[in-house]
Amino acid sequence: MAYYLRHYFNPHFNHLDLKPIKKKNGSDLYSLGYVQNVINGQILAEIVPLEKAGPNPERRYILERPVFPAGANTRVDSEHPNYLLSAVNGYVFYNEQKITVKHLLNVRQDVSFQTGNIFFVNDMVVHGSVRAGFSVQGNNIRIKGLVEGGVVRARGDLMVEVGARGGAGQRCLIAAGGNVRVPFLEKMELRCRGNAVIDKYCLYCTTYVAGNMAVRDQVYGSTINAYGSLYVGRQIGNKAAVPTKVNLGYDPLTIQNLEKIDNIVSNLSQTIIHLKAIAGHLPPDASDASRKLARLTQQRKQLIERRNSLWEVLHLDERIAHRCSLMVPGRVYPGVEISIGRSFMLVERVYESVAFRLCYDDIIVEPISPTTGMTKQA
Repeated sequence: MAYYLRHYFNPHFNHLDLKPIKKKNGSDLYSLGYVQNVINGQILAEIVPLEKAGPNPERRYILERPVFPAGANTRVDSEHPNYLLSAVNGYVFYNEQKITVKHLLNVRQDVSFQTGNIFFVNDMVVHGSVRAGFSVQGNNIRIKGLVEGGVVRARGDLMVEVGARGGAGQRCLIAAGGNVRVPFLEKMELRCRGNAVIDKYCLYCTTYVAGNMAVRDQVYGSTINAYGSLYVGRQIGNKAAVPTKVNLGYDPLTIQNLEKIDNIVSNLSQTIIHLKAIAGHLPPDASDASRKLARLTQQRKQLIERRNSLWEVLHLDERIAHRCSLMVPGRVYPGVEISIGRSFMLVERVYESVAFRLCYDDIIVEPISPTTGMTKQA
């Protein structure tokens, strides 16, 4: 009796010969399908009698015996032994004529038009750079090159070995569900649910860090939002008084949501004013304009209620602000704006080797050791 090996992935897939994915509005040059993702327990292949294989079965997949060419990280379904399953989250391919799943994806080139955007269900190492306009998403991610005007989202930790720099006219973002480490940030947005370490500088960036943040060299032209403390080794602000803001003690991801809601509410309010001039005197169901007015008014009301509930959560967390501080063993320049909880301070003179923290409801300045960063005792 003959059998046939039916695949639930493309057995002829070649990541070196990719074609743009065709969509209704044309081909997407940024989506090439670089990997065939599979998750633990997903069906990879099935053995069926040859007569059930359908028309024109491929000769290479006709079997004399019902035995899978099972490779690493695959398993036969114990309840349905005619199915071969993935044993891990990863990508599937043929390796030495065996169906194989790997849980670590090595991208041995730049993420560019040759690879397209890459989405992967497990850990990833990019041995090149992420070029402008392209995105990478995975679990734990390591970028050995530069993030240059691209978008990188890691569900776990993220490490960039060269640095991250925004590109002209491109959305530039690195985000992680865990910790982030990067040599430098320039004209980027950083979102991090863990701690963030920048080995050199952070210039003209916006950061949302749910833990602590450390910048070993300098910060200016940036807005730093952190739930915990901020350490800046050499310099924050500069002689030209480029706007630099530090906001500590509030969940920055909630702050980000509030900013989005405020923008939407502002846009809705402008539209509502326009619609009221057209249909404000009509009943809600009298015309398309009046129906739209009623719908947008209700939508704005719901958003304002959501905004108010988020602010209540922030106020409940204000006690956390008393554990936050800005520590600068180096120099703090005038013009730096510091907010810790609801307290605010505008730096009006140069400080050296100081820490800013809350004392009751005021921000105070304390001297620290320039070598250890510890508060000096009186």
